[in-house]
Amino acid sequence: MTGPDAVAPVTEARPVGRPRLRALVGAAGRSCFAVLVAVPLALVLIRLQGFAPVPTMLAGLGYAVGDLDSAARTLAWGLPLLVAALGVAQGFRGGMFNIGAEGQVYLGALAAAVVGAYLGPLLSGLHLLLCLVAAGLAGGAIAGGLGWLRAHWGVDEVLSSLLSNYVLILLCAYLANGPLRDPTRQSGSTRNVHDTAMFPVILPRTELTAGLFLVVGLAGFAWWLSERSVAGYRWRMTGASPGFAAAVGIDVARGRTACMAVSGALCGLGGALLVMTSQGRFWTEIGTGIGWDAVLLALVGRARPVGVILWAAGYCVMRASARGVEQATGIPAELSSVLIAVIIIAAAARNGMFVLVADRVRRWGALTGGRLGGGRPIGPGPTGPGPTGAGLTGGRR
Repeated sequence: MTGPDAVAPVTEARPVGRPRLRALVGAAGRSCFAVLVAVPLALVLIRLQGFAPVPTMLAGLGYAVGDLDSAARTLAWGLPLLVAALGVAQGFRGGMFNIGAEGQVYLGALAAAVVGAYLGPLLSGLHLLLCLVAAGLAGGAIAGGLGWLRAHWGVDEVLSSLLSNYVLILLCAYLANGPLRDPTRQSGSTRNVHDTAMFPVILPRTELTAGLFLVVGLAGFAWWLSERSVAGYRWRMTGASPGFAAAVGIDVARGRTACMAVSGALCGLGGALLVMTSQGRFWTEIGTGIGWDAVLLALVGRARPVGVILWAAGYCVMRASARGVEQATGIPAELSSVLIAVIIIAAAARNGMFVLVADRVRRWGALTGGRLGGGRPIGPGPTGPGPTGAGLTGGRR
């Protein structure tokens, strides 16, 4: 109908911020799911060991974040892990599953230790920069090479990066026990790095160093690269649909190689932080498990920098709390590791579970609310929709 008597279609005004609010509420609910699973399980496990659950959990939290020194120690322990996790997440966003983070952490730590011990002493800032560059180049070269093999020869990066862990860890162990071994030590380790290759401590009685500022900068860079840069957009397109990315002119091979190189470089920098913030040397067990934990955090954080940062913070608090509970009660740390594993599994399963529940709710609503009074179904009438599409039963009256 046209003319002065035409009735304009009624459009419901919806607040702009409501969808965003619903998204935030949904994300908060999914994140709280892991906590709702973990807390009752922790209470049960502690009670089975014969201890009061609530005081024991509070003692563990006090050990992790009870005061400034405790929080600083927990933060200092998690800095290398966070950098490595951000590196793994960069690869995941580009569709490249860098499972070789453990070996790249080891190689970056060894590179930083060699430059720190055998070059210098130099000006502190210059020496720190050289160690970081060496570690980043070492990790980036390995991961970038694996990405090149995937892009040009079709070698599965999951398999190649997984096997590279064993090669790199054993190579580093051989060098630490052979050509680079410190003759004054019995175990396999390199010489101590010069003081100019160590980040200065910014909080006494803790291991929190000026490396914190480097990690903050790297986290900001990782977020910008992944979410705001042109290169990050191309990597996301490549990871989501390589065929479509190639069709619109994106160099898929270059993107895969580049995102793997950046991923490995960040993992190498995580290894360098192990040497330059606390250890002061490379030894054969310096980074055991950090690379695997980084892969885990990148997965549960859905490869988003902000999600990875939040999960890394929570993971560090859980690990520190587990040590505190062990010291306070004697409960084995392995039991705490089981609890942490359950939390991670619950976090990984939360998205699928919420989707399943939402789907069941929608189906139930369709079955129970799909009819109006009198049993007449909602939808077009028997004659189909009218020219204006108005009315529940279709057709103009």
